Amino acid sequence: MTVRVQKWGNSLGVRIPRAIAQQSEIRQGSELEVSFRDGHVELRPREVPTLKELLSAMKPENRPSLVDWGKAVGREVW
Repeated sequence: MTVRVQKWGNSLGVRIPRAIAQQSEIRQGSELEVSFRDGHVELRPREVPTLKELLSAMKPENRPSLVDWGKAVGREVW
């Protein structure tokens, strides 16, 4: 499949055909990593770490301490 590169502001843009977008699960707003390797432009989905992965990388010295906000006032419940 051939697509045409077009000017988009100060950059260049390529439209991703619907069939390719559907197969690769790219949607409007998807974030992609763009790189140039071995003479080719590559687009890859941006890998977003899960909360579990982020928390597992936390070191004990970076963990916040608990804060005592005192007794509830009014209708607050905690």
